[in-house]
Amino acid sequence: MRVVPAWLTLVGSVFFLFVALAFIFLVARGCIATQESTQIRKYVTGADSLLSDSSELGNGQLQPALEQAGGDAGKVDREVLSRVADRSEDLYLRALENDEVPPEFDGAHHYLVSALGIRARATARLEAAAGGGNFQPALTDAVESFRISDGIVRNHYLPAVGEALQEAGHGRDRVYLEEPEPFMDYGEIGFDAGAGSSVPARDDPNALHGVEIVSVTVAGQPLYPGGNVVLTGSDEPVFSVTVANGGEVPETAVPVEVILNTQAERQARNVTIERIEPGGGQATVEVSGFRPGELNETAEVTVEAGPVKYEDYTQNNTLTGTVTFGM
Repeated sequence: MRVVPAWLTLVGSVFFLFVALAFIFLVARGCIATQESTQIRKYVTGADSLLSDSSELGNGQLQPALEQAGGDAGKVDREVLSRVADRSEDLYLRALENDEVPPEFDGAHHYLVSALGIRARATARLEAAAGGGNFQPALTDAVESFRISDGIVRNHYLPAVGEALQEAGHGRDRVYLEEPEPFMDYGEIGFDAGAGSSVPARDDPNALHGVEIVSVTVAGQPLYPGGNVVLTGSDEPVFSVTVANGGEVPETAVPVEVILNTQAERQARNVTIERIEPGGGQATVEVSGFRPGELNETAEVTVEAGPVKYEDYTQNNTLTGTVTFGM
């Protein structure tokens, strides 16, 4: 009986092991690719669902209620306003608390959260003003905010998602990316600003002027109205402030001020945004140079953008919160 040489047995074993490892690698790689593709599609379709639900709230519920009221606060269906405000807050929180955002979409997701957050705040303020004498100004401000949110979705979120898909090698998944309807048909409720008219001049006092704080982060962590950010380790109190222009004309030299009130001192730092385009355009600036507070100290923070010239409504120009200096 012929005996197979030991070296040949060894070579055969090594070859078999190599083939087995290559097979396992290819299978694992395929599974990872499939899982990644599934996660990306899940995110894109999930975000599309959030925006579609939000648009349905505006077009299907809020707009008919406002049309029926005809601008009369006393005729507004407060139950509808409450339902829209609650649902808008729910959609915002779902986007904000989504912990399954693929890394490729971190930047785009920020715009989604901002747009839904603006709608949630605007509908909440509108609900609070219903039945009172300040409903009309609140409605004007809400419409301005809704337009800003539309611009964020159209001009920033959708392009960012498309770019992320392309960079991730999933350009074919653009078929899952659909542009949602605007939050409302503003012409139907009498807010068809400037339709068919010439573009207003930058210094036109009759044009719509208004800026709004969209988001604030401290050391990369989001600071929400009335919220708190805990800084730990090497975190520094560096503020990133995003401001949107909901007006009809570009705004230039927009001031941004951040005030940090520690126990030791009041620190105020100012920067200027050179230009923000109209119709929902955004600009982000960084404000730094703050001295940290004492260990475990919680300091009050005030962030203010603008006001710009001829801006009538400034309640959305300020965001307040706190920063805690931890270990």
